[in-house]
Amino acid sequence: MTSHVPVIITRTRPGNAGTMKSVCALGFHAIACPVAQLVGSRASIHADGADALALTSANALRAIADTGPLLHLPVFTVGGGTAHAARDAGFTHVTSADGNAEALARRIAQTLPAGSHVLHLSGEDRAGDLGGMLEVQGIKVTTRTVYRTRLARGLTARATAALIAAPAIVLIHSARGAERFLTLVDAAELTSALARHAFIAISDRAAMPLHNRGLQTRVAAKSSEESLLAALAELAKNNGAP
Repeated sequence: MTSHVPVIITRTRPGNAGTMKSVCALGFHAIACPVAQLVGSRASIHADGADALALTSANALRAIADTGPLLHLPVFTVGGGTAHAARDAGFTHVTSADGNAEALARRIAQTLPAGSHVLHLSGEDRAGDLGGMLEVQGIKVTTRTVYRTRLARGLTARATAALIAAPAIVLIHSARGAERFLTLVDAAELTSALARHAFIAISDRAAMPLHNRGLQTRVAAKSSEESLLAALAELAKNNGAP
């Protein structure tokens, strides 16, 4: 399948590179438009007696100075993309919840005995209270903020041109990403063009800022990159264009 419909990818670097590659493999014209910049702490993190590591984003691994002191820990990740990043970083015992923070909390609570200690490496903005959900299950959680994101300076030139010229498909990976995309569109004075485009969000939570603007948004069947891409392929198959 080959499509000339541009697909705007709002995901933050460096994760957007993988999404770009996948979108191109589906035959689409992929356009990078990261709506935020990643600022990592580059801190040295030690296990400090933790029994397991929890990751709600692959960005946490990219943000720390060295994963070596943590490699002996089993890892629980929110989804397949983060699990893949953990394996690439050298972790050998990796379990993906294939969902959101709630699914991750359930998987950890089902696997670890009460009294266990989990180290959660996180960003400044968190979707869901993983620590709170686990602590009511009797699992101690230490949360370390190892990165933050800040709003990009603006839409990329190619994304701006795509929004002006023709209907496009916009991929949304998080509620915060949706909010930032809308902020950048407003700043570029392209708000009136939004209704001409199609949106695909990775979860109901991610779609909410778009729904609040009255924008029709398709939601992936599961909160995962694979499901998001499947929704993109299905949209093209059914409609051919937004």
